[in-house]
Order: sequence, then C-alpha cells, then structure tokens
Amino acid sequence: MKRNKKQLDNQVIATFIRQLGLVLDSDLPVHSGLEVIRTKADHPKLISIIQSLQDNMKEGYSLSESVKKFEDELTPFVVNMIELGEKSGSLSGVMNQIADTIEKEIEIKEKVRAALAYPVILSLLMFGVIVLLVVKVMPTFNEILISLGGEMPGFTMGMMNFSEFIGQNIVVILLVIVAVVFSYLWYRNTQNGAFNIDKWKFRMPIQKNIISALMGAKFSRNLSILLKSGFSFSIALEMLKPVMNNLYMSALIDNAIDRLKEGESLADVIENFNIFPGVMIHLFSVAQQTGHMDQMLEKVALEMEKEADSKLESIATVLEPLLIIILSILVGVILVSVILPIINILNAIG
Repeated sequence: MKRNKKQLDNQVIATFIRQLGLVLDSDLPVHSGLEVIRTKADHPKLISIIQSLQDNMKEGYSLSESVKKFEDELTPFVVNMIELGEKSGSLSGVMNQIADTIEKEIEIKEKVRAALAYPVILSLLMFGVIVLLVVKVMPTFNEILISLGGEMPGFTMGMMNFSEFIGQNIVVILLVIVAVVFSYLWYRNTQNGAFNIDKWKFRMPIQKNIISALMGAKFSRNLSILLKSGFSFSIALEMLKPVMNNLYMSALIDNAIDRLKEGESLADVIENFNIFPGVMIHLFSVAQQTGHMDQMLEKVALEMEKEADSKLESIATVLEPLLIIILSILVGVILVSVILPIINILNAIG
C-alpha cells in the first residue's frame, strides 16, 4: 500500500468537516448547506468534491453514500465515520469529533515546526558565515599576503586549499547533492523505500522518542473515537491504517489484527509493536483491566502529547546553546586562520 497522494491537506479537511458539522446543527438542508460551504471555499479540489456531493444528493444518494467516492481525498477514516454518524443519528457530533481530532494533530505538527525553527535558522546562519569567511575573506587576505612576499601558515593554507577545492569543484559537488536528493525522493516513492523510511523514523537517534510519542497520541485519540462509535477492535484498527500515514505502522496494525483474531488482548498486541513509550503500554493495560478503554485512550493521548512536548522542549533547550557553541568554535577557528596571515603581513611590512 503506497501513500495516498490524492488526499487533501489536513487543514482543508478539518475546515470542511467543521463547516459541515455546523450545517448539520443548523436548520439548513444538507444540500443547501453544502452550497454555502462551496461558495465560501477557495480550494479548487474541495470545490469540485462539494459539487459532486451536491449532484449525487440531488439524485437521491445520502451524504455517506456520496462521500464514499472520495475516500482517497477525505481518507477512509472520515468517510467511515460519516457513515457511522448517519446510521446512529448523531452525525453532527461525529463531525465535530473528527474536526477536533484533525485540528489537534495540526496543532501538534505546528509545535514540532516551532521547536525546530530556531535550530534550523541558526544552522543556516552558521553555514552562511563559514562559507563567507572561507570563500571570500580568506582568499582576499591570501592575495595581500602574496603581494607582500609573505607566506601562508600551514593551518591557514589547509583552509585555503579546502576553499579552493570547493570553488573548483562546485558544479560537481552540486550535481552530487542533486543526485543524492533525487535518489532519496525516488527511493521514498517506492513501496520498499517508503516502508523503510517510515521504519527508520522509529530508529533514528533523538527523533525516535518524539515520533513514538506523537504516533502514540495519534493512535490513541483516533482509536478512542472509533471505539466510542461502536467499532470492534479489529475494524477500528483497520480504519486507523490510512490515518497513521506510516507504512511501517500499517504493517504492525495488520499483524495486530491477525493476533486479535487469534484471541490475544489489545494491550498485549500494542506492546508487541515495540515502538510506543512504556507509559502508554501501561495505561493500555490498565484500561483493558478496568473496561473503560475508550475513556482511558483519551487520557493516553493527552499523556503522549505531554511527553512529546517535554521531549521537544528538552531537545530545543540543549540544541540551541549547542549550535551556538559549535558556531562560535568554527568561526573562531576560521578567524584564527585569518589572523595568522595578518600577523605575517605585519611582520613582512616591518
């Protein structure tokens, strides 16, 4: 199973579902409400989907029957939940639950981006300063020193040789970088490549604990909604696969479904994933013993979000001063390599 490239952006889906929930809570007929949403929408693909929904409903199809044609765009999770909400007579409440869940996931992603923004900017600044010193400043001092009959110190000469090598082979280096990037993108779009990259996310140092906590929160929150809606564990897990957007997790879920059918408990199956934090496994076990799995899963999701936030803050707290120290050392080394020629120039003048 490859990634779904047709899927709408999560923010677009969340906004549409939230608006649809408001329509269902009002006195407007669904068809008229969809018309209101369509006229306000600014996403071409969503507008086309809404138009198709209206056309299908004019022909007598229900909302759940109409959205089935757009599983790829809206995700099977959303489509199945709409069908369930329609059958249970609580469609507006289900819509709000879906929107809340998607918006929470968007909020978590924004937190991750915000935590990583400063270190990324600082790294780019560090790279820019180093390139400027090595490529522009040092060659200038080298020309002055040679014109005065001076000699470059060994350390500075090494830095100069490095900068000259970069300058002379910049085209080849850029081609290699482009080739590596395209190779990665090609590999990522293959079935095996996508699976391995998703698996590496749970293995790579530093990020693996954050990914585990974030995936744990996403898994628990969505499973809670499905169980509350009356789905069995096996069906709920099957519906979670496209929601997780991770091929490695999909394979683990397939294995979990088979084990559930063999009579194993959900807590044991989840523990066998070997990717979630220990506290999550413990809470799953407690939930199964108390018989309040759906309620406990919400608490598990909150706990995992707190753990992810804590780990992000810890990494940001350590990473920011570490990058500053590295930048200071590298700039200091380069400046020393520049100052040494200056001393030689002054000696030559003297």
